[in-house]
Amino acid sequence: MPVINPRSAWAIDRPPKTEPNEEDVRFLIVHHSASHNGHSGSDAPAILRDFYDFHTGPSRGWADIAYNFLIDVDGGIWEGRAGSIEGPVAGDATGGNQGFTQLVCLIGNFDGAGPSPDALASLVELMAWLAERYDISTAPGAEVSFVSRGSNLHTAGAEVTTPTITGHRTMSQTSCPGTQLNGYVVAGLSADVDARRVSFAASTTTSTAPSTTTTAPTTTTTVPTTTTTASPSTSSATTRPPTTPPLTSGEGDLSGPGWVSGATVVVVTLGGLLVWRHRRMSR
Repeated sequence: MPVINPRSAWAIDRPPKTEPNEEDVRFLIVHHSASHNGHSGSDAPAILRDFYDFHTGPSRGWADIAYNFLIDVDGGIWEGRAGSIEGPVAGDATGGNQGFTQLVCLIGNFDGAGPSPDALASLVELMAWLAERYDISTAPGAEVSFVSRGSNLHTAGAEVTTPTITGHRTMSQTSCPGTQLNGYVVAGLSADVDARRVSFAASTTTSTAPSTTTTAPTTTTTVPTTTTTASPSTSSATTRPPTTPPLTSGEGDLSGPGWVSGATVVVVTLGGLLVWRHRRMSR
């Protein structure tokens, strides 16, 4: 959803005069307000209040401002008719709007001049969002049919086929949305909106790479046990074997480094009793 200024940002003391009616949205219509150019985005709230006063006054007698959304010269998008952000709401200004569309109006007169680049960029963004929201085809050349509910161009009950993105003049006898803007609506808007929808899809698709778990082989290194045998004493005193010879880490493993050859007395303690064993060891 693009950034949209809600109705509360402009409609001070201007509530809808009737409950909004939901629509069966099948296509989108572009309008221009045919008002003066040269405004700025900061002027938009006051301009929209003027539109509301005219649309709901005795000249038109509509229930609310006619359009679902409006776009100012700086590209600001504004919610028009109450409830349009929340869902499909019927508008006016297209002979009863045929009951199958959402209306987007660019503020200004685009018969002799074209809209600003910012306004056109927001038009594409908004149309892409609405098309995605209501599952409307935006492929260039896409069309939809409906039974007219009556306008000054299509009588009630007539079968009408229209592009899914079109200008007001295809629904009513009018020059709206202006020669310059209508040229873009006919020749390029659908393609731009369709491309924007493709980028929507690309930005919301998450590519998950397959998980790869590599387990390194476990390597156990056994450090050989080294037993150091002390050199015989060079003292002139008589040398006696120790009462209990020192044990090495190789004790019991005769494949490891051994003791010196000769008779050795081994003392083993079992349950508090001394057991003497006489073993003869060799390397």
